[in-house]
Amino acid sequence: MKGKARLLMVLAALSPLCLQAQGIADIIKALRTAQSYTARATFTVTLPSRDDDVTYRLSLAGTPSPADTLSPCSYLLQWELDTPSGPSRGWSSYFNGNLYAYRDHRIREYHTSWDPSPFASAKGSRTTGVQRTTQFVSLLPHYLADELTAMSADTLHTICPPQPASCDGTDAIRIDTRMTVNSETVQEKSYWFDSATLLPLRIDTESNPGSITEQSISVRYTPTATPAEVPQTEETLISLFPEHFEKYRESNFSIENLRGTPLPTFALPTATGERYTHHRGEPFRAPTVIALLDPSTSFSPRIVTDLRTAIDSSPTAADIIWAVTGTDTDAAENTAPGLRPGEHLLINSSSLARDCGAASLPVILIADTSGTVRKVILGYTADLPTLILQSIALLTPTD
Repeated sequence: MKGKARLLMVLAALSPLCLQAQGIADIIKALRTAQSYTARATFTVTLPSRDDDVTYRLSLAGTPSPADTLSPCSYLLQWELDTPSGPSRGWSSYFNGNLYAYRDHRIREYHTSWDPSPFASAKGSRTTGVQRTTQFVSLLPHYLADELTAMSADTLHTICPPQPASCDGTDAIRIDTRMTVNSETVQEKSYWFDSATLLPLRIDTESNPGSITEQSISVRYTPTATPAEVPQTEETLISLFPEHFEKYRESNFSIENLRGTPLPTFALPTATGERYTHHRGEPFRAPTVIALLDPSTSFSPRIVTDLRTAIDSSPTAADIIWAVTGTDTDAAENTAPGLRPGEHLLINSSSLARDCGAASLPVILIADTSGTVRKVILGYTADLPTLILQSIALLTPTD
């Protein structure tokens, strides 16, 4: 990637008008107007901290919706991921101001008729609505058109002229881009588009190259000839996933429902700038206590002390995940100072609290070695050490 970066810098210096290179506008137009689009894709994430890659298998479908001011298209996205307990599957569907997303045996839904605020984009910031931040939606041609358009208007990005290329034996057009912040390259991205249809064939992304948080993502598309079946009504969507709607439609999911189910998938930053990832169904090396904490509450330091006291007294070794809300690293470290072996301090954990159904904090979860939540403790109680000891003792060796 260093060679590519040097090439991009040379091209940008020699071609000051490269942001308006002939051909990019044609690609954007073809992407934006892609009719009844369907494709299979693989989405592979490579992290230096992991020995193996994480690969999702995707099914993408989208149809343009030019009259919709919230999204350039209606869509149905389906994904599958292999986990230690077997394949994990999910899907997302958006149409006419309605978003449905299924994962971890839950359907989350948003409707502009209920509350339009989740769909709104914040003015003057990069924050966008839920329909635009749904996992994998950015891979659709219609959203790629928006992405390239935004890059072209963003002084942080350099887009170099399209070049003839080959992608797995298919004649293609390649576009290389680079994002620079404070003279540092924070992202390099390459796109391959079919030279005949101008639809995507491959996307490679390098984030934070050369740093401890470096991440590589490779997307490979396989277009399909089947016309897109994108629901335009709730009835149609229910007909595609009747079992999910019958069993898992809970508009107000409560954390009490989490007991007896696998801990949801999450990937959160640690206080040291790394990333801690847990996939639904993935085992823990030991019974694990997950403490969902708000560092601004007076109970949080007391909970940390009580949990450590309980773990020290337990005849069964157990780990602790301190999942602290907010992005203030100092506040998180003050909440759980002096990490000990078997402890992990995570920040920006509001998404995990939300996915668990926590309406308020603190919340303590106890998971067995299979990753299944066995105990949910809401709020602070003076007998917390005893509750923790009893809960860990009740976990059988085979759990």
